[in-house]
Amino acid sequence: MKSKNISNILKSSGFKNIELDSIIESNQVLKRSGGNFRQYLFSFYDQHYREWTLIPDLSLASVKKYIESKTNKKTKWSYSGEAYRKQDKSNKSPIVKQTGFEIFGSYNKAKDDNEIIQTSLKIFKKSNFKKCELNLSNMEIFHVLVDKLSLPLRWREKIKRHFSRKEYFEELLKKLSDDKDINPKIVETDKRLAEKLRKSNLEKIYSGRSLKDILDRFDLKNYKDVRDQSNKRDIKIIREYLKISCPIEKAPEVLSNFFYKYNMNVFISPNYFPIQKNNIKNVKVLFTSNINRTVEYYTGMNFNLMVDINKKKNTLLSGGRFDKLIGNLGSKNIPAVGAALNSDIL
Repeated sequence: MKSKNISNILKSSGFKNIELDSIIESNQVLKRSGGNFRQYLFSFYDQHYREWTLIPDLSLASVKKYIESKTNKKTKWSYSGEAYRKQDKSNKSPIVKQTGFEIFGSYNKAKDDNEIIQTSLKIFKKSNFKKCELNLSNMEIFHVLVDKLSLPLRWREKIKRHFSRKEYFEELLKKLSDDKDINPKIVETDKRLAEKLRKSNLEKIYSGRSLKDILDRFDLKNYKDVRDQSNKRDIKIIREYLKISCPIEKAPEVLSNFFYKYNMNVFISPNYFPIQKNNIKNVKVLFTSNINRTVEYYTGMNFNLMVDINKKKNTLLSGGRFDKLIGNLGSKNIPAVGAALNSDIL
C-alpha cells in the first residue's frame, strides 16, 4: 500500500497533515510514562543542562504541538515520521515508522471513537491484506472492575496505573495472591521501631521525606490499608476478566453476566461499544479485554486491527482514547482519541 493512498484516505476524512518536532524535553516524556520509560530514551543535555530526547512516540509530539497551538477547538491532525526507542528484549529496530491520526477536543466520544475506527478500517480495506481481526476493549471497564474489588485502595491504584507494564503488573498480582513476601518477624520489629520513632522529631528529613511522612506511609501499609487473604479472590476475578474474548455482539451480555456473577452492580448496555455487530466484510470483530498492554496512556475505548503474516498475527493499526494525556503534560485536560499505523508491515 502506497503512502499516497493513506494520505488520501486521511485527507478525505478531514485530517490535516502536520509536521512534528524530532526532539522533546525528557521530562515531558517522563511526566507521562514515569521513570521506567527512561531506559528506552535516546537523550542528551544542552549547554543549559536541560535534558532532551529524540521523540520516542509521535503521538506525544502531536500532543505537544496541540498544547503549543493554545486552542480548545476540535482539531483533526495526521502525521507520518520516525520515532526512536532503544532496543528492547524483542530486539526490534530502534527506529519505529509511524503514521498517526488524532482528534483533539473530542467531546462527542461515541461519534469520534467510531470515526477513528472507521478510518482505520478504510486504511485496512486499501491494504493488500484480505482479512483482519478487529479487537475492541475499554479501560473504563477494567477500572470499574478494580474499584469494585475489596483490595486495599493503594493497591487498586497501583494495578490500574501499571496495567501497561506486564511484568510488573504480574508481580503486583502475585504479591496480592499470597503474603510470602511478608516476613511477620520483620514486620513486628518494624512496628516496635516505629513506636520509638514517634517520640522523635517528626519534621526531621530522611532521604527527602519527613519522618512524619514515613510513619504515615508505614501506618497506611500496616494498619489502615492492609493486605489480607481475601485478596486471593480479587486476583482470581482480575485474571478471569483478562481472559474474556467474545464476538462484539455478545460482549454486553457476557460482561454484564461476569459482573453479576461476582455481585457487582455493573451493567454494560447494548450500545456501549462503537461497533455493536459483527457484520463488516472480511473483518472479525471481537471484544478482547487484554489488548494494547504496551500503551500506558489509554483512558477509555481502545482497539487494534490484527492481520496474518506468515501465519502469525501482527498489529496493522492500534489506537484508543487518551483523555488525560494533555493534562499530564502540563495543560488542562482535553479529551482526545487517535490511532497509529504500523508502517513497517505494509
